[in-house]
Amino acid sequence: MTDRPEAGYIAIVDLGSQYAHLIYKRLTYLGVRSVLADWFTEEVYRASAVVVSGSPMSALRDDVREIEEHVRVFIDNGKPLLGICFGHQVLASVLGGRLTVRPEYGRTKVLIHRKNEVLGDFNYEEVVWMSHSDCVVDTGAASVDAISENGCVAALSLPGRKVFGVQFHPEVSHTPKGTSVFRGFIRAAGLDINEITVKDRVTSYYPQALSYLQSSYRGGKVVSAVSGGVDSTVATYLAIKAIGKDNVIPVLIDHGLLREGEADEVLNNIKKVGIEPIYIDASYEFLSRLEGVESCEERRKIIGELYAKELSRIIEEVGAKYLLQGTTFPDVIESGRTRHSRRIKSHHNVGGLPQINVEVLEPLKGLYKDEVRELGRQLGLPEEIVSRHPFPGPGLAVRVIGRFTREKLELLRRADRIVTEELISAGIYDRLWQSVVTISESWVGIKGDERDEGYMVNVRLVTSEDGMTADYVLPSPEVVDRISRRITNEVNRITAVSFVTSTKPPATIEPC
Repeated sequence: MTDRPEAGYIAIVDLGSQYAHLIYKRLTYLGVRSVLADWFTEEVYRASAVVVSGSPMSALRDDVREIEEHVRVFIDNGKPLLGICFGHQVLASVLGGRLTVRPEYGRTKVLIHRKNEVLGDFNYEEVVWMSHSDCVVDTGAASVDAISENGCVAALSLPGRKVFGVQFHPEVSHTPKGTSVFRGFIRAAGLDINEITVKDRVTSYYPQALSYLQSSYRGGKVVSAVSGGVDSTVATYLAIKAIGKDNVIPVLIDHGLLREGEADEVLNNIKKVGIEPIYIDASYEFLSRLEGVESCEERRKIIGELYAKELSRIIEEVGAKYLLQGTTFPDVIESGRTRHSRRIKSHHNVGGLPQINVEVLEPLKGLYKDEVRELGRQLGLPEEIVSRHPFPGPGLAVRVIGRFTREKLELLRRADRIVTEELISAGIYDRLWQSVVTISESWVGIKGDERDEGYMVNVRLVTSEDGMTADYVLPSPEVVDRISRRITNEVNRITAVSFVTSTKPPATIEPC
């Protein structure tokens, strides 16, 4: 975050949208000072312009009168205002419009009826990213500037005022011309644009992260939970640079839920960059506790408790005063840690990790994955670490659908290896954000003229920039066929293979 802004800034009212922080990110990359507020504070009222975010609330069902009153004051005072998703719906309601229930999720076409200052770079037809269940069907005093393919008002503006609403999310990377919406709003607010790159942003963040670690550290040992992923590796390497290798104790806990051969691969990769962890094989205890557990959230809690237990033991043994974690902002927002947000899932190093009696250091919690990767490159980490696909802290435990068993875990490992091999062979793997392979409940098959009641493997391939939204990738029929045939031929008890073709939203990247 920047210091408290003075004149010439944009206030973002975070009403619980999963993407509210992305608005801050977009404005930052456009070189505009901004502040995130979780209500209509004095700082919001002093801003040059205001963005009202999306929200899990409904403009139809929740009591939003107080929010409407603030929006009405902004309009009456002539303050430049941009409503996004829920903010767009509230704006329409304030201006005398009407809403109905009509969900739209993911990739959606919109038709531009009238260009306004925030739609200046849009063509007659554009693709945007939607995530809402309530639909504006009447804009009251506002003009209808765009309509979605499903008949919802996708953009509006108030004639004679710098007041705009968009139903879609311009802040996410999957709205191709989303940045142009913010450019137009910044100009309408009378502010200057001075665009920066990811490299510029991270170059600025790097010394701040070092300073944060150095100022937070007051002596003693720091235990760092490493997994081999880019987040924990970058956080650990950063801590070593900030406070010295002798003060940082990396710990790799093998919970038995890693992919095939992954423990050895992780150890080799991080040792190459001078991170030599204490290795703990705790797989027996983890798998014993998880056996038969059907609820995915319950598994996350079990893993969090056992993980905390192991970390606590190490912390006590070495007398550590700090715990370092590679928490990033998507971890925080999906765990529902902001005022109006609602939990989507517990995260291994946020909501799913019980309290440990040490000070927690999180030097990456203001960054997204693309920025963490760039920081890793600036730190000189090798590409095999920096470009590694995200992998959940609870590992394959959250990729077993239904009742968890060791048998399903082992079958999943083998299927996952086949998918990875085929994606690499086809030259697809490095173009993906993530390859998620899951195993679900029984599916009747026929093998060797006999009935075979086995399991289904589900393959989810996605592209993303920061993990907040994602689009699916469906390989060529030849690649799909090879993956399907290899899994059903080589992995016992797998009788069906499916490919998941859902975006995020409505589906999260991981299944549970």
